[in-house]
Amino acid sequence: MISRYHLRCPGCSEIFVARVGVEPTSGTRFYLPCPHCDLPIRASMSGQELENHRISFECDVVNGADPDLAGALTVTVNPFVPSLYAADSYSPMGAFPTMTLVQLLGFESFEAFEAERHKSLLAIEQVWPNARMLFQYLVNDNAKMFVRLAKDKFGLDWEPATEHQRTSVAYQALGVATTAIVGTTGSRSSMIMARFAKKHTAAMRHKPHLLTFRERGALAKELERDVFTVVGRFVDDYESWEMGRLVRFAESAAVSELDRLVLYRDEFSIVRDLYQQGFELSCKCIWPLVAAQNTVKRGDPNAFGDVHPQIVAVKFRPRTLSQFDKLPNAFKVAYAAQVPGWDSFTTLLSSQHRNTISHATAHHDLRSGRIVSDKDPTGISYLDFLGLTFGVFEALSVLMQALRAARVASSRDFDLPSS
Repeated sequence: MISRYHLRCPGCSEIFVARVGVEPTSGTRFYLPCPHCDLPIRASMSGQELENHRISFECDVVNGADPDLAGALTVTVNPFVPSLYAADSYSPMGAFPTMTLVQLLGFESFEAFEAERHKSLLAIEQVWPNARMLFQYLVNDNAKMFVRLAKDKFGLDWEPATEHQRTSVAYQALGVATTAIVGTTGSRSSMIMARFAKKHTAAMRHKPHLLTFRERGALAKELERDVFTVVGRFVDDYESWEMGRLVRFAESAAVSELDRLVLYRDEFSIVRDLYQQGFELSCKCIWPLVAAQNTVKRGDPNAFGDVHPQIVAVKFRPRTLSQFDKLPNAFKVAYAAQVPGWDSFTTLLSSQHRNTISHATAHHDLRSGRIVSDKDPTGISYLDFLGLTFGVFEALSVLMQALRAARVASSRDFDLPSS
C-alpha cells in the first residue's frame, strides 16, 4: 500500500509530495531526504490494522493546506521494500512494492519469498512465545513448570525427568521457531548440522571427549543463557532486519537492479547491536564443532594437529580448547571452515565488512543509504548490511543446536565410556 503526503521541509521550507510504502508494523523508523535540499527527514510508523495505523514525520504535514502544489517534486520511499527515490508514478522499478519484488525475483521466487516471510511471522507469533517460556524455565531450573508447559503447550505425552531430557526438549522447541525464521532459501544450517551430528556421535565414543565436555559444562551453561537472551533480542526486533532475506533470493542478475534502490529504514543502531552481539556470541559457540573434529581425527578434543588455517600465524596456533577460546574471532571461524560442510561459516560470519559495521565511526549515511566509516568511506548498502545480520542470526541459531549437544554431553545423567 502506498500513501501520499504533502510535507514541508523543516530546513528549506519547500513543500514536496512523499509517496510512502505502508505495511502492518509494531514500530518502524524510517527517513526520506528532502528533494530540494537533501536534508534527511526522520519518521516512524506503527499499527497492525489500517484503522490504527499511524505515521509521524519530523516535519509539518500540510495535506490540503497549500493550494499551490501543481509543480511540487515527488519522492518515493518504502521502509519495507527497496524503493526508487525519484519515482513519481507506479511504473518504474522501485515505485510499487509488490511489482518491485516481482521484477527483482521473478514470479516464482517472489511467491517463495513471500511464503517464507509468512512462515517466519507465524513462527514468531505462534511458536516463539511458548518456546521462549519453556526455555526460560530450563535456564531457571524450574523443572515443575517446565514439564507443565511442555505438556500443555507442546503436547508432550511423556515426562522429561532428567536435565538432559529437558535440555533436548527445550532446544527442540526453540529450534522449530528459529528454523522457520531462517527459512530454507540460502540456508546452510542443515548441512552444518548434518556434518556435526555425525562427528559428534562418533566423538562421544571416546572417553577424553566426554570428560572434556563435562569439564566445560559450566561454560556451556553460561553460553546457553547468553544465546537464549540474544536470540530473543533478534526475535523482538525481527522487523528491523528481516528484509535481509531478500539478498538470499536475489539472483546475480538482480544485484545491479538492487544497487539502484535504497531501503529507507533508520534503525542502524538497533541492528548493529544485534549484529555485534550475534557475531561475538556465535564465535564463542564454535568450540563444540572444533572439539568434535579434533576427537574424530586425532582422538582428543584438545589435539589440533599440524594442519592449521593459513591466516593463523604459528604463535597463535592453539594446543588446547582453552587456547582456542582466546583466539580472535576470525581465527575461530577459519578453524571451523577447514571442515567440508562447515566452510559456509566464512559467509555467515564474514569478517570482510565487520570492521566497517563495528568501527567506532560507522554510521548510516542517510544521503546514500550506505553504512560507511572512516576506514571504509565506500561502505556497503543498508540492504547488504541486513543480509549480513540475517546470516549472523542463522549462524547463532545453528550453533545454538551444537551447544545443545555440548549441554547434553556434559550431563552426569550418562555413564562415562570405558575408553
